[in-house]
Amino acid sequence: MNEPKTRREAREQRAAQEEAARNRDKKRVDVEREYARSEAKHPEKLQRFDEQTYRKVNGLKQKLNWAIGITIVLIILVAVVLFVF
Repeated sequence: MNEPKTRREAREQRAAQEEAARNRDKKRVDVEREYARSEAKHPEKLQRFDEQTYRKVNGLKQKLNWAIGITIVLIILVAVVLFVF
């Protein structure tokens, strides 16, 4: 890298780097805004699941909740049997 020889050159180099960073940020914000606009035009893309998948997922959630509940009850039952009897 080319090291600045004077304080003035160092300030100018820092100012140039900061300006380049501001330009990159402005360009990034513009690209993100344009992407958000294009996504807003297509609301059908925002839906994550169709109806059939939604029902399957909810069924699996319910089964998982039952499995967790039964497992907790069985662990408590085993602890009672081990430490009481």
